[in-house]
Amino acid sequence: MKKVEDKKAIIPTKPIIYAIVCVIFIVLFFFYKKASLSIEKVFLLIIIISLFIFLIVLLFKKRDISQRLASFILILLTSICTSIYAYVSVIQCSAFLTGHWDLAGFDQAIWNTIKGRILDTTMYGHNFLGEHMSPMLIIFAPFYLIWQDPRMLLILQSIFLGLGAIPVFLIAKDKLKHNLLSLSFSFAYLFHPFLSRINLFEFHEICLAPFFLLFTFYFLQRRVWILYFIFLFLSLMVKEDISLIITALGIYSFFKQNKKIGLITFTIGILWAYLSISVLIPYIRKATETGGGKVTYGYFGRLGLGESQGEIIKNLILKPQNTLKRIFLPGKEKLATIILLILPPAFFSILSLEILIALPEIFLHFLSPWSGQYLLAYQYSTPIIPFAVISGIYGCLWLKRLNPFALAILIFTTSFLSNFYFSFRGLNISPQNPDFYVKLYNPDNHKTILSIPTENLKKYYQIKKTRLLFESLKKIIPENTPVCVQDNLMTHFSQRRTPLDYFPNYDLSEYIVFNTYGFGEWVIHWESLEACNKGLASLLKDNRFKIFFRDNPGYGGIAIFGKKEREEEIIENAKKVVKENPKSTYSHFILGSVYFHTNNHKKAKKEFETALNIDKQNTFAKDMFEQCKD
Repeated sequence: MKKVEDKKAIIPTKPIIYAIVCVIFIVLFFFYKKASLSIEKVFLLIIIISLFIFLIVLLFKKRDISQRLASFILILLTSICTSIYAYVSVIQCSAFLTGHWDLAGFDQAIWNTIKGRILDTTMYGHNFLGEHMSPMLIIFAPFYLIWQDPRMLLILQSIFLGLGAIPVFLIAKDKLKHNLLSLSFSFAYLFHPFLSRINLFEFHEICLAPFFLLFTFYFLQRRVWILYFIFLFLSLMVKEDISLIITALGIYSFFKQNKKIGLITFTIGILWAYLSISVLIPYIRKATETGGGKVTYGYFGRLGLGESQGEIIKNLILKPQNTLKRIFLPGKEKLATIILLILPPAFFSILSLEILIALPEIFLHFLSPWSGQYLLAYQYSTPIIPFAVISGIYGCLWLKRLNPFALAILIFTTSFLSNFYFSFRGLNISPQNPDFYVKLYNPDNHKTILSIPTENLKKYYQIKKTRLLFESLKKIIPENTPVCVQDNLMTHFSQRRTPLDYFPNYDLSEYIVFNTYGFGEWVIHWESLEACNKGLASLLKDNRFKIFFRDNPGYGGIAIFGKKEREEEIIENAKKVVKENPKSTYSHFILGSVYFHTNNHKKAKKEFETALNIDKQNTFAKDMFEQCKD
């Protein structure tokens, strides 16, 4: 079998290529004028601009940059992208823009791990390994010895995703033998708009997959078998569905690299899929279950094709027409997803078989009836992106002889424009609404580089003082009591052993915490507004509870309700906060508000005066002080 490099002999000469590109350019411009949908226009606009720049650069012959300069740019670019995404994801968490099951659940599992309870959680009702087979999560635990905060996970997620650019460069350099062209594929990876979805939607263990999968492929390409199997093993430890990728990688290896290695890889993938999903997860779930839930793997039902592997396979085979409908419909949305997936590496992915390694994972998500999954929103594209870029590298081999410098500029351009029009804008509310496709792909909702939230930063800084108040306020709620909070507050209470629930499910809770500051509808992300209003109405009529804190009696955004018998406890805890931070204006305000709501107005007034003496701009204390005078 001839190597891919041998195929370059059939490439037409430069004038012919130039003529072909010109014709394509004219045709695309015609379709652009006729396009009606904004997403179609933007796709065509990106291609037209990129081809126009490519045609200009193609006229000039440029030298390659040095290895040292390429390495320096790679490190600098990776550092910048990682830092920006880490910063944006951290301030999102600080702005109460994170929900409960994702970041909060992972945070609790890691926090319990450093306490000696390996990946234990109360939020799932069982050990996390009974939810997903992700033992690789343990590598995050040592970092919690530095900073025990869920934002540490967000920083580490951005770092691991960013580091994937390094094996991309190594794969491309080994194959293309051109520094700038190799660097352009690292750029395509870092600026891939799907990467912003992963970075900015809380935290998921799957963020480790690109780094390990890319190095797995690199050592397969280099035929360094010991390191190949080490990284293959590490990839499988990330999450159970990585076994689909490994199984496909085995088939690829069998035909393209080494038959023996391919057969071993395929066998490992199949065995791990069975062991993790059918044996280990149900066993751990049963052994650690406290909530009386199912003890089988819980994610088959998401496909709506059955509750077990057997049922799903049976339905897929016996009802092929339904299977095809699920995979290919709705066609417009799924076609747009595939286009955007391979757009950053300038569509070179379609010239390579390597994209097929990601096909099982793509089909898995396309089978889902939920638009968030089949549009590869959020974290679902994570194990697919590496092979979209790798296949672009291999596809580029067909055209490498044309002009490597011009090809690099083409990839830089398509990547940059893809990121500008389609990366998630930071500090934005969740795009879950009835018209999810429009929200996700409408370029008017994005138009930003690396998701920098320029228009929302001002709003973030406006609620920053609320965040500082909230950090002190958390301390008055005992760690050994069950708490119910709004969905976007779960992350801020997850490091505790007692049950934690989200509103309006407060029946088993001793305290209930609200915070309506922030960015609108995210506050009610998991429950409808109607359900929350009903829950609040029920709470206000519940004689077991009374309000202990509110930042302003008239229109307060932060409130704490508690069982009436907890009154003395909450007062003592508020006193402790003042004792620990006697010079904090927020500490005195919190104690004052607790006094106010427990009908001790004289003491409340004194605490508000103290808070204002420390900081005359404390608007919370000003408003409450006026209430005390009244």
